[in-house]
Amino acid sequence: MKSDGGDKPKTSIDVSVGKEIDAALGDVIRGLLQKPSEAVGDLVADGIGILGDRVRRKRELNAKLGMEEVRKRLDADGVDMKDITPPKEEELHLLMNGMSLADDESIRELWSGLFAKALEPNSETEAERPFISVLDSLSPLDAKIIDLLSFIQRTENELQAKSIKFSPRDFRKVTDEEKAQAERAQKENAALQKAAVSSIRQKAEEYSLSEPSAPGWSDNLMRQGVIERTPIHRFGHLSAFGPTIRDERDLANALGEFHKTLREMEEVSKRQASPPERLFSQHAFGPRLNLEVQLTAFGKRFASACGLI
Repeated sequence: MKSDGGDKPKTSIDVSVGKEIDAALGDVIRGLLQKPSEAVGDLVADGIGILGDRVRRKRELNAKLGMEEVRKRLDADGVDMKDITPPKEEELHLLMNGMSLADDESIRELWSGLFAKALEPNSETEAERPFISVLDSLSPLDAKIIDLLSFIQRTENELQAKSIKFSPRDFRKVTDEEKAQAERAQKENAALQKAAVSSIRQKAEEYSLSEPSAPGWSDNLMRQGVIERTPIHRFGHLSAFGPTIRDERDLANALGEFHKTLREMEEVSKRQASPPERLFSQHAFGPRLNLEVQLTAFGKRFASACGLI
């Protein structure tokens, strides 16, 4: 860098194509704000042309990256290119259009997942309009939440498959050997659960979803019917015939239980109506997590169609 007399230092800068476009676009916008009204028409045309070129190149890159991901998924599932079953022309257009507009990698992976599943000959997945509608609406945070909840679902399924199921032949006469087996099973299951919770926490931290997010973080996914508040299972068993009333004490107890149930139902109703503050919280006992939201039945179908479950 050299200085020529009183002039400002001259700097040699290697400007990328992207920066050149940004600078040109900035000049157009500044011109729109400064030029007289008769020049606005030409400037708008120039701006649209520059922006159009940039958008086209960006969409081409997104589509290229998306198609590479589709190919990887098909290869991983052992699908030969000659066996693919293309969706209907309109669905193919929607998939390509959506994928080309997906700048965020998390969102693009969902598009490519649905694209790949729709191409697989033995898959029942189709590019359904509800799936397309959800994908069109997603923010990068939405995509990460769906991926994390799908990861939790997969982890729970694996935990259930690996957990040791043990019960004695006769609960009235449990042998020492059976007691030892039960203790080993309990210890191994606790270790599996701890490892599962640890992996979920690690995934959540990678996505910065361990702590409460900004207000409204769940609004879009709830509106789209992808997630819902987890239910609270706190009610005791209620007999179809009601409690047996023999005296005033039984009547008072029955009324007390009835009012308790009403309060719990009101609490659940308020909880379902209020937006969640966070994705999950720590369980009071042991290495467990309390999920505040979960995938709906539609959400699970959507996640499965995108290859997440």
